[in-house]
Amino acid sequence: MPSFFNKIKQKLFSKPNKATKATTSPEPRSGRKRSVRPSPENLSRENPHMDTLRAKEINATIIPESSHQINFRNIDNNAIKIVRDLQRASYESYLVGGCVRDLLLNKRPKDFDVTTGAHPEQAHKVFNRSRLIGRRFKLLHVRFGRELIEVATFRASHDNNSTENQAKQADSGMILRDNVYGTIDQDAMRRDFTINAMYYDVNSRSIYDFTDGYKDISLRLIRMIGDPSERYREDPVRMLRAIRFAAKLDFSIEPRTAEPIKELAPLLFDIAPARLFDEVLKLLQSGHGVDSLRLLREYKLLETILPQTSRALNENLENAQVLINNALINTDKRIKQRKSVSPGFLFAVLLWPSVQDQLQRAQSKKRAPPLSALHEASSQVISEQVKRTSIPKRFSTNIREIWELQLRLSHRPALKAEQLLEHPRFRAAYDLLVLREKSGEDLNGISDWWTDYQAANPEQKETLVKTLNANSNKSLKKKRPAKTFENNAAFEKFDVVEQVKPQTSSRNKRREKPKAPALESSTEAQQQATTAEQPSKKAQQQEATAEQPSREAQQQAPAAVESSKKAQQQAPVAVKSTVARPDAPILADSTQTRAAQPTAEAGPTISPSSAPKNTRAADKSTQQLLNKDLPEQPTAPTRKKVRRGRAKNDPRNK
Repeated sequence: MPSFFNKIKQKLFSKPNKATKATTSPEPRSGRKRSVRPSPENLSRENPHMDTLRAKEINATIIPESSHQINFRNIDNNAIKIVRDLQRASYESYLVGGCVRDLLLNKRPKDFDVTTGAHPEQAHKVFNRSRLIGRRFKLLHVRFGRELIEVATFRASHDNNSTENQAKQADSGMILRDNVYGTIDQDAMRRDFTINAMYYDVNSRSIYDFTDGYKDISLRLIRMIGDPSERYREDPVRMLRAIRFAAKLDFSIEPRTAEPIKELAPLLFDIAPARLFDEVLKLLQSGHGVDSLRLLREYKLLETILPQTSRALNENLENAQVLINNALINTDKRIKQRKSVSPGFLFAVLLWPSVQDQLQRAQSKKRAPPLSALHEASSQVISEQVKRTSIPKRFSTNIREIWELQLRLSHRPALKAEQLLEHPRFRAAYDLLVLREKSGEDLNGISDWWTDYQAANPEQKETLVKTLNANSNKSLKKKRPAKTFENNAAFEKFDVVEQVKPQTSSRNKRREKPKAPALESSTEAQQQATTAEQPSKKAQQQEATAEQPSREAQQQAPAAVESSKKAQQQAPVAVKSTVARPDAPILADSTQTRAAQPTAEAGPTISPSSAPKNTRAADKSTQQLLNKDLPEQPTAPTRKKVRRGRAKNDPRNK
């Protein structure tokens, strides 16, 4: 025990000698040795899978680091880790493709691709966070957080011994399945262009070139590996890739490589629309959209991927050339400034001239509201474009909203200005509105108004709204040419021919008091009418005493008829003034026509209410005799009662 404590005291309280302090270094607290990161110079060593003898056998040109001068720090650490993990597993592995090309041009690579001699299933066992994808080309995706690195296996040319699961080719020459694996030299000959067939080794930091791609980069030339027409038939998308590389790198296409493009452009109709959608975004949304569009039109490839845009540019519909060119210039500027760009806005600009053309045609054929006509035109244009390049639904809805806002922003926008500012697609629609006015379209300076409105305070916004409303009211009050009958001889289905006066309801008719008939005759005519109304005394006595009329009354009857005719001509006819319709016929009052028949002898006037009952009966009998000889008078038409189930203006009520 005491020896144990003595050892502890010596370790804790004893002072170390200066000689031992200089020679010995203190151990770390954890008891593990610290991993000292070696310098970049110590990392460079020879590649165990590629020596000078093998390079000569496979015709590989070794370009050392002193010649290409690629900065090793610009390479992604995750890509370096994947290559070294595969090499530790005894598999040959390199960086390949566009990343090596961009590093040689001192550009920032978009992504890093890794190629290896291991099969996809073998490489899948090396990495935990990996996933096998693809059926045409089997690939391995290794994920590091949000970063995704693609690992491909060396491929070889198709042989007669390969099965359908390994290789399959269509009658046109297009490769449908390519899972024939080979070596690094065979893989180099299977790539499309020479500038993409260089392999970078992270250990020796050398480049292995099999197709003189390093020389073509110095010449700034794009050259196809093998026969161009045959390689284009294997994969027609290679024509679009040649255009993209020429626009992105500012390279020129070799004449032999560019010659068959125009002839073989229709082969792109056999490519899936989803794959073409990705290629369009790479062409027009990678910072070189203007040059890509120019080369696409030059080699007749725009007609196959954007047929409606090609027709609009050829016919220059609604200043399509200036509009699309300005939109692509702004997109390239935003990408260089590392700002976000939307595929929905890009397709909205590319297809807008076609939408305007369809909208004008629809409005000329039939009279339809502008908004419904716009919806119909937009659906036609999008359905036609989807046949060539598929547009995901999240982008197609954005495109429709941008087009719809063009009408709302330009037509009386002051009514709902604040509501439009809060719309999620307002900024994209505003940008398109500005591009339309800059391209030469006349919109009465509405884009400048929206620019001022966004930067204004609440008081300034009110004044802007008032001025815009005043200007719009002045434009609406402009005199229009008067319509004549000659110009509008034929009525259309929306024209109002006749306006019917609304009738009063039945309740109001009951409450209305009947108005007295208006008499236009003089006092003398009224006296003659009153004298003619009452029968004579002799006729009343004869009717009261005898049941049958006497001979004298029968002789006096013709004279009474003549006197009654004279009285009817002299007496005024009472007219009913309260008529439901203004065009109804004038009806004579039945009470006056009855009272206007005089007897043979004129007597004192007796009112019918004051006459006795027996005299009234005599009046009826004499009236029946007189009516036999008198001519039939037209009776006034009576209106039918309106049924409760019918409408007031129903023509059956008449």
